[in-house]
Amino acid sequence: MAAFADLHVASTDQQVLQDVFQTAIKLGFDWLAVNTFLTDLKGKGKKGQQQNQICQPEPVELTDQTRQLLKVEGRKVRQISRLTALLDDTTNTHKLVSPEVQAFDLLAVQPTNEAAFKLACCTLEVDIIVLNMTEKLSFYIKRPLVNLAIERGMHFEILYSPAVRDSTFRQNTISNALQLTSVCKGKNVIVSSGCEKAIELRGPYDLSNLGLLFGLSSPQSKNAVSKNCRAVLKHAEARKMMKSVVGVVKSSQLSPGDQWILDSKRPLSALPQTTQEIEQPPAKKGKT
Repeated sequence: MAAFADLHVASTDQQVLQDVFQTAIKLGFDWLAVNTFLTDLKGKGKKGQQQNQICQPEPVELTDQTRQLLKVEGRKVRQISRLTALLDDTTNTHKLVSPEVQAFDLLAVQPTNEAAFKLACCTLEVDIIVLNMTEKLSFYIKRPLVNLAIERGMHFEILYSPAVRDSTFRQNTISNALQLTSVCKGKNVIVSSGCEKAIELRGPYDLSNLGLLFGLSSPQSKNAVSKNCRAVLKHAEARKMMKSVVGVVKSSQLSPGDQWILDSKRPLSALPQTTQEIEQPPAKKGKT
């Protein structure tokens, strides 16, 4: 059974969050991210005080009925903290590397202009790029920038709850989503709710059908609420553990000089001691 995730719950009210979590669990979600929206990335004010107090969201207390439901179904639900920063000035991004921001599980930016979008795709170490799709975008989504962001492991997010609230928002969301999925060819796209109330939530399989309106294929729609969300979480873990690279090579593709790696019975004294010895394959014995 696939694990489904909603990586953008907009409400911060505890009572509303309890209703949202209870509804989301009944719909089949296993991962829920409570979002904190930061509208200003400026550092310190004139008096040396932080202009924006960034606080981690409080854990949501599940009701006894919800816990019993999880126990019967043998499921677990994990709450994730997320910070989304409005990116309109490319000179104030230094705050994204501050400890209070890096303490969040997920980090997202919402660029408002082409320069900010280019910076997010090319430079910033974030997990998600979200665009305000309720209104016409002020810039074109360029394929080279999107491909670069995909190569860096970032994902693009489509929020569907605004389309539930208003017909005008619905039209703009579908139009902008079609533009995005056409450029990225449906790769590295996640679909989240951005809900403010429990009534705005939709089930994972309903979202698979909704993804068709956004230009995603049926497999891509399912991945947008499952597989791609797990990729976002893995990218966030890698970002927190600093940069690392792991390569996988088939044993049949190892060079003759590297075959000693597979031979665990060779004594340490028989292992290559110099770079030259490692690079050069053992000499073939001639016939006597």
